[in-house]
Order: sequence, then C-alpha cells, then structure tokens
Amino acid sequence: MNRISRSHWYLTASFVLASIAACSGGGSSSEDAATHPGTGGAMTGGPSTGSGGGGNPSTGGGGMQGGDGGPGMPTGTGGNPGSGGAMTIPETGQSVLQRNKDIARTGHFIQPKLTHAAVANMMQDAAFTAAYTGGTWGVPLYMEDGAMHKGTFFIATMGNDVVAFDETTGATTWTKNLGPIYANAPCGGPYKTVGIFGTPAIDPASRTLFVVAPTPTLNFMVHALSVDDGSEKAGWPVDASMGAAAVPVGKHNQRGALSLVNGVLYIPFGGHWGDCNPYQGRVLAIDTTDPTKRGVWATQGERGAIWGTGGLASDGTSIFAVTGDSARKPPAMHAPEAPAGPDSNAVLRLTGLAVLPDRTAANYYYPTRWAAMDAADLDFGSNSPVFIKVPMAKQAGFVVATSKDGHMAFLDSAHLGGQGGEIVDLVVAQSGMSIHTAPASYTTAMGTYVTISTDSGAHCPAGGGTVVMGVRVNVMAGGMIAPTVAWCAPNGTVTSPIATTTDGKTDPIVWYMSGTGLVGVDGDTGMPVAKATGACPGVMRWTSPIAAQGRIIVGGGTGLCSWSVK
Repeated sequence: MNRISRSHWYLTASFVLASIAACSGGGSSSEDAATHPGTGGAMTGGPSTGSGGGGNPSTGGGGMQGGDGGPGMPTGTGGNPGSGGAMTIPETGQSVLQRNKDIARTGHFIQPKLTHAAVANMMQDAAFTAAYTGGTWGVPLYMEDGAMHKGTFFIATMGNDVVAFDETTGATTWTKNLGPIYANAPCGGPYKTVGIFGTPAIDPASRTLFVVAPTPTLNFMVHALSVDDGSEKAGWPVDASMGAAAVPVGKHNQRGALSLVNGVLYIPFGGHWGDCNPYQGRVLAIDTTDPTKRGVWATQGERGAIWGTGGLASDGTSIFAVTGDSARKPPAMHAPEAPAGPDSNAVLRLTGLAVLPDRTAANYYYPTRWAAMDAADLDFGSNSPVFIKVPMAKQAGFVVATSKDGHMAFLDSAHLGGQGGEIVDLVVAQSGMSIHTAPASYTTAMGTYVTISTDSGAHCPAGGGTVVMGVRVNVMAGGMIAPTVAWCAPNGTVTSPIATTTDGKTDPIVWYMSGTGLVGVDGDTGMPVAKATGACPGVMRWTSPIAAQGRIIVGGGTGLCSWSVK
C-alpha cells in the first residue's frame, strides 16, 4: 500500500491560511478523564441515487456513492463496501438524531440561513429557556416531528433525566427520570457521582429515543423511550451485562455517543478516571426490533477503553471502533491475529451484532508505535473516529482516527491496513496529552476538511497551544491524498467543533464553544466570521454544539443555550 510520511506532509503544509493563539491543557486516557466543566459534508444532503451491491472490501463490487452531503445506507446486501456502486441514507432534514448529525459522525449541518454575512449579527435567544438540573456530558438532539408532532429538543443529564423541550419557547414537554444515579464511583478522580454520560440516539420510524443510564450499583440499563411522552417501550429496558461478557460492577462506564445503524443500536464502553481496573473496552449491539437479539465485542486484553465522546463511526455497513491502551506496561506483543492480542490502541471494523469479521489487515489497524503508546498512556481511545469521502481520491472512503499524542491517521475504510498500514500519518500536535476530541468533517470549493480541537501543542501555521484546527485533505496526481494543517483558531476551552454550510459547500463555518461564548470561524481560513453575543456557562469540555433550523444550540450547565441570526 502506498504511504506518505508524516514528516513530508507536515513540511509541505504550504496551504496554510490563518493564525492561532496559545494555551495548554492535560488529561487522562481512561474513559472519564473528561470531567471538568469548561472554563474558558456530511450526510445531511439529499439521499444519493442508484443501487449498490455488497462487495469484497478490497476488490469492490459494493458501493460508496453518497448524496450531496455524503454516503449512506447500503441498498445492496452482503459484504463490505467496495469502490463502485451506490449507497444511500435516509434524509433527516433538519433533525439531529445522533451525535454529530449522521452515522459517519461528520458533524456537518446544512443551514441555508447561516451565511457568512448573516452570522455577523448572531445573538443569543433570550426568550428561549430550556432549563434542567445536573448538567450534561452529552450533546442535544433535535427532531422536527418530535413530541406532540412539534419540533423538539432532547437532552440527557447527569441526574439521570431525559428532558424534551419545545423548540420555540424551551418549555419542558416531558421529563423522564431513569432512577437514582451511582453515588460513589471508584478510583478517585474529580467526581464521585455517575449519571448519563453518552449522547442518546433517536429512531424516527419507531419514534424512539435510546439512552443508557447507570443504576445505583453502577450496572447499566439501555432504555427505549417514546419521543412523544417519555414512556418506556415494551421489551425495554435491557441490562447491559451479558453472561460471560458481563460488565464488572463499578469498573466500566458508558461515555461514547450511541449509534443507530441499519436497525442496530451500538453502545461503546470503557472505564473510569484513572484506568480503574479490571475492565475491557467493549461494544454492545442490540437489534432494536427485537431486543432479545444482542451481541457484544470486547477487547482480548484488559482495558482498551472505547471512550471517545463522539462514539463510533460508520460507512453505512461497518462500524469503526477505536480502543485505548492496555494494562501491560510495557506490553510484550500486540499480535492482533493471536488469542493473546490485547486489542489496544487499534481501529477495528465491526459488523452486524458487533462481530469482528476476522483479525486481518482488512478489519484491523494499529500504529507501529503502539507499545510506546501503551506504556505512556497515549491512547487512540481518547478520541472518536470520523468516516469521510474525498472527491477524486483513490480510496472510496477513509476512517480518520486521531491519537492523544497528536497523530492523525487516514485509513482506507475498505482495508484498514494492519500494523502501520495507514495511508497517511499526519502529526498535528506534539507528543503527550495533546488531543481529546470528537472530530467533524465538511467539504468546500477548496477541498475536504477534518476539524478537531487540541488540548495543547498544536502544530499550526503560527504558534500553537489550545486551538480548533482545520486539516485540508488535498488530492494529488493519481488520487493520493496529502492532508495538511490549513488553519488554526484560538479555543479557550477544549470543546469539539461542528461545521455548517448553506448548501453542502458554500459559506463554510466551523462552530465551537470557547469559554462561555460561541465562536464561528471561516471553514477555509479559520478567520472569525460570527459575532455571537451572549454566554452559556457550564459547558463541559469535549461536548459540541448542534445546528438546526438556522440556530446553534449548546448544552450548558443548567439548560440549553440557543443562538440565531437577528
């Protein structure tokens, strides 16, 4: 496989366009290291056409052609997607039914009202009061045809509440408490109580919101709530413990966002602050039409948390999970093909009810420096992946996975590459606790971008530190990609970004919270474009905004905050 050295592409970052400011931060690799309040195209386009057959992941036959915003659900059957054919995704319109809008986790929202000119007069909606208690580690969701068939925002809180709000006034439509929180978390850390951490997912067809809540014994229950009144659906809740793969009480936590793909609910698990052993990184899969049908995948070795806040990414058929470090320091071997392999610091392809097809290079990737990452707590699992398509690129799609020590790996989504099999390994920050993020991706007339937040040490056109960064994926002769850091913008808080365009490519804006304020920068240059007045206190780091109906909505410490063009 052709590869490009990270040093080469870092040195050729001549496409840079903007400036940055500096700051610093830190973190831990365990699932809930992210526990301090902040102090300081995606698949939204129309569905694509055509019908794709299932295919061999390396030889093609299946399809990956998305609509005017990305790929989607397969219309063919069998196999992993190849390089031809077509895939489609149901159009969700303005609804935001999962974290970062879509199953690929692109965080790209088409918002015709949010032009560069219009957002110069962006104001907080003072009359919108959507209050809750307990704070939130999740991200708001939105359903156009929500409760009582009106536009509705939903949020899950650390008080084990799920709350529905009227989109216009913010008045509470219903509240569902899912029982007492866990009040005495083990292993220290900055908190002792555990409520709902992971962002829920909504199935619009069955009008169901899926959410995972802890019990007082720190087991986890998977709930299915009616979006209309919060009532529990028949056959639910489901216990997240499953026989031999049962969750050790008091050791696991559920941090990553839930995914709903082809009728299957995917739930990632990791551990608590401080690598609270023993636990295993695991993915629980539940058939939402028959919750008695379940599957689970778990790391072979101890730990390997899957705790990135954005959860899992999907190309419409496969699910891509990214694991953290193992308990062996230093470990003797990785050997993913052997029974003793720890599955640490890896990117894996899962299908169906959380099945790893096999431990070959098609379905498994880990960097050559994995042992050093294990030893120094520099895990992949602190960040979530994103699936992207790059026009004119040789590969049909890419999984982009960023590690805590500042490496951004671009992987062929049809063949992950095995050990050191990345297409490009781009160094975007200095080694250390540099990055904890949920990335986003969007496409403009200038190219396709991946945008992330950094904790510290960013490799930017000028300066470094705590920034939001735009990486442009340039395409060279022969379809080879050449990603470079195009711009950086100051970020006073380590929150994750999203992007909006007016039609899939025009007027790109990257949005994020910095301190208590909303920031919007040009998606091609990183220069400020939005002047958003107002404040939203208590926003937790590594959360992100959403965009809906010409508004930007953020989950704060005591309620939702909304901005719109005035």
